[in-house]
Amino acid sequence: MIYIVCFLISCSFFWLSEKSKSRFVRNGLAIIAILIPCILAGLRADTIGTDVKVYVEPMYNAAKKSHSLSTYMNQRWFVIWRYMYVNKFEIGFSLMVFLVQKLGGSFALVLFFIQLLIVAPIYIGLRKIHKPYPICFGMLVFYYLFYNTSLNMMRQWIAMAILFMAFSYLILEEKKKYCILTLVACLFHTSAILGFAILIVYVYCTKKREYIKIANFKLDESMAPIKIFVYGCIVLLSLNIIAVILSHIGLSKYIGYIQGNNGLYLLPNQILLRLPVILLFIIRWRKILKEDKLAPFYGAMIALDLLTSQLMSINTYAFRIGSFFSEYNILSYPALVYAGNRKCKANRYMALLYVIAYLAYYWIYYYVITGTHATFPYVFA
Repeated sequence: MIYIVCFLISCSFFWLSEKSKSRFVRNGLAIIAILIPCILAGLRADTIGTDVKVYVEPMYNAAKKSHSLSTYMNQRWFVIWRYMYVNKFEIGFSLMVFLVQKLGGSFALVLFFIQLLIVAPIYIGLRKIHKPYPICFGMLVFYYLFYNTSLNMMRQWIAMAILFMAFSYLILEEKKKYCILTLVACLFHTSAILGFAILIVYVYCTKKREYIKIANFKLDESMAPIKIFVYGCIVLLSLNIIAVILSHIGLSKYIGYIQGNNGLYLLPNQILLRLPVILLFIIRWRKILKEDKLAPFYGAMIALDLLTSQLMSINTYAFRIGSFFSEYNILSYPALVYAGNRKCKANRYMALLYVIAYLAYYWIYYYVITGTHATFPYVFA
């Protein structure tokens, strides 16, 4: 499969980049690794990723026949039983398409550049966070879990990639830079305002750890993920209030994600899909917590992703909300493998094989079997 080959070759270059002692060679290899998935994205047919025909291709055609930015912004097209207007989309994405086209770029170059705005910030974020885990493994997690999704949810994934890069500044206690980048992310997808909610969760999870006693046994883990899970349950039971808040802050278009005729009910398949990793996280919780100060944050993101997955009972597109939380699996999965396993190679290799097997299972089930995001099989333009 061309996707898997692309993933492995790109990660091989990332691995070689990490091993190189020469800064020039290291950066050169990293650039090659980044370009590989971007070229694959650029060469695809417009049928790969449902949103390509919905708004990317029409926006490119609108830019092509417009002689000025104002004319371009007022262009419209008919799709999915309604008219769409360029000026109804986020200004950052609209301008990016316009500029690439006017600078002589083909439609393939637009798709390439979109993917570059996704893959590059993810890599930069991993490099800046500078965890003692291989960057190549973090990128492998991104490829298996999210690359195919990013071929469809392009605007949102540009925003999410910027938020991930912004997270590296949050770890360095540069909250101002994080907030600025969050606002930049909103220029590509307004839902990136969730970045401020993630900021609150991060601050809460990295506070001084709390302890509890059960039967005189002291549990030396942070209770933050459990509390976040409880708070999240309360929010799920207050969706009508959330809908009112969204309507008052100009985000009424997202109300459909949390309100519907069916109502909220349990989706066991979404729980089972995440269960293998959740179980490993629980088993290895003590060791991860001891070695990685972000462990409570990882747990909180996993909890929020699990909770928001249940919103799919209301609207099948509601998983997009959970994507803002699940993207931090790019950090938590390497922690599952390497934290506390440095001295015991056997445990590390077992955990590595377990996680890679899960990633392969997830990719095959989610993208190949169910056909989610319409990215398989790959078709060249």
